[in-house]
Amino acid sequence: MSKEIRTIALGAIAAAASLAAVAQTGAPASAPAQPQGGYNSAFEGYRPFAADEVGNWRKANETVREIGGWRAYAREIQGAPQPGGAAQRSAPASAPATPAPTPRPAATPTAPAAPANPHHGHAR
Repeated sequence: MSKEIRTIALGAIAAAASLAAVAQTGAPASAPAQPQGGYNSAFEGYRPFAADEVGNWRKANETVREIGGWRAYAREIQGAPQPGGAAQRSAPASAPATPAPTPRPAATPTAPAAPANPHHGHAR
């Protein structure tokens, strides 16, 4: 390599290094502006879980049995009146309440008889 080419190459490298140094020492970028409302944490109104005290499960089961079991809750959801009303619920626990007779479901219409060949009428 000739002396002239070596001098030009070293000069180009020095110029590139000085340009990189100047680019790095530029003015620092300003911080991004925050929204008008400020910062609101997602956990600002957080309340830790607090379990309720566990009651006597036998007493709870007895209460459910006295009011008519799961069927009473099903009637309550559908808005049907409770057999015995509040009087049945207020009966003392020592005197067993007589359970209300379970209403029979209304007769459902029967489906038409299935054809002998279930694939009759299908295109082949």
